[in-house]
Amino acid sequence: MELKEWATRILSADTLEEKLLSPDLLTDRDPGKPVIFNEPVRPAGMEFHKRTKEEKLPPFHLHKHEENRAICLHRFAGHELLAVEIMAHALLAFPSVSKSFRKGVAHTLKEEQGHVKLYMKRMEEMGIKFGDLPLYRHFWNHVPHLTSAVRYVSVMSLTFEMANLDFAPLYGRSFAAFGDEKSSLLMTQILEDEIRHVSFGYRWLNRWKGESSTWDYWLSNLSSKLGPERAKGQVLIEENRKKAGIPLDWIEKLKHTKNRPKNQKIDRT
Repeated sequence: MELKEWATRILSADTLEEKLLSPDLLTDRDPGKPVIFNEPVRPAGMEFHKRTKEEKLPPFHLHKHEENRAICLHRFAGHELLAVEIMAHALLAFPSVSKSFRKGVAHTLKEEQGHVKLYMKRMEEMGIKFGDLPLYRHFWNHVPHLTSAVRYVSVMSLTFEMANLDFAPLYGRSFAAFGDEKSSLLMTQILEDEIRHVSFGYRWLNRWKGESSTWDYWLSNLSSKLGPERAKGQVLIEENRKKAGIPLDWIEKLKHTKNRPKNQKIDRT
């Protein structure tokens, strides 16, 4: 199957099975012209909801209750499905970019599909099915900014996925602390994949940066809705970034980046 057809099917799918379609053989002989999806088709019951203040993830001390751990996994599965769609969008939006880059995005997309399936399996063991709880637009809010491959890696690989280098082990440790080794091991598996995904994004950013520093080039390609603080969790775990090939000076700058006030946009003009 051609990457173009695969990506189109994912974004047009009204069933979860089609969203998670993962052909053994993929080709890229005819990337075609750029195609932009402003929003994906979603299966019935998995439409986007506007998140309320009350719909925050359960705090860590309440992870002792299995239902709260399942709620966390449902939210994470929602993020993974969003990533699947955004990566399909990148394959359609940037047909002229390097074939090796597109191949890497396709490989990452397949791993994200695998993550959705892993979360689904674990959630069902805990009594929740994917779609039982609200799902949100999140990553799709940034699609208007994703007008180039470098903006894609800056936002997805080096911001949202990089933040998961902190969040995945943080939640994994919390689940383990309450005796949920299955969910903890799942978060460890997700972390290992996310390290590779961040590494992929950094390598391409480094190729494209020209005379700029990678840090400055990354900042210049973030949207006004995102600050660098979104690339880390409550506690920054240096070791995971080192494994991804992120240099020490970048890690130090990120470590000392302060959160900006809510709703404050960044002027990058």
